[in-house]
Amino acid sequence: MPALSHRLLGYAVVVTGFLSLAFGLTTLSVLDYFGLEGAPAAEVGSFLNQNLSLLQASMMAAMVGYVIAVPMMLIITAATFRGEAPRGWRGDFALGLVWASLPLRPLWWAALITLMPALLAASRPDADPDVARTTFVTYQMLYTLLNTTTEDIAVNILGGGWFVLVGLTMASSRRLPALLGWIGAGIGLLYLVSSAELFGLPLGTSGNIIPLVAGVAGPFWLGAAGILAVRKIT
Repeated sequence: MPALSHRLLGYAVVVTGFLSLAFGLTTLSVLDYFGLEGAPAAEVGSFLNQNLSLLQASMMAAMVGYVIAVPMMLIITAATFRGEAPRGWRGDFALGLVWASLPLRPLWWAALITLMPALLAASRPDADPDVARTTFVTYQMLYTLLNTTTEDIAVNILGGGWFVLVGLTMASSRRLPALLGWIGAGIGLLYLVSSAELFGLPLGTSGNIIPLVAGVAGPFWLGAAGILAVRKIT
């Protein structure tokens, strides 16, 4: 009975994390929310007023999904390195990458959800122009800073490194399907490449395509690998 309850709990974590990420990121992409960086204040205000309810729901789902991605990654890590005695540096390093990303993952979403009432007030026709201008400048600064912290560092670099390490180990150990491991390693490379511009390496038009592919494929891989991993460790 304990094993069954642990397995059901594991499945619940994986499915909830997958659905939250899939709904949140897909909806935000369809709305083209990520295209607002650097947009004029009037455009941002109009976008928020037109899509407020759906935007809040999708951002909340993405925030929850990014937090739940941590136990999903821990489950997959445990299954990938299961049976190694001692576990070795790769397993410890994989765990370190997961825990290092945890404090950074929800920052962007939590801050932007909190800022929405102020942005809506600043976009009203009767709003003080100086206050509105300051509010939107602050928003753009936080958007860029937290986007770099959450997406580039927590997800692309730390998360991408985890995908590569776990994927290659999975492919070589065959504790989980080798093909799944190779796919995971490939997704990890896409995540890492997505942050190349941080290091002065221009991506050109690929700078929009590569992060999109990684962002869509990543949650699906976590869902598939997570379901298989739960069965291995319970």
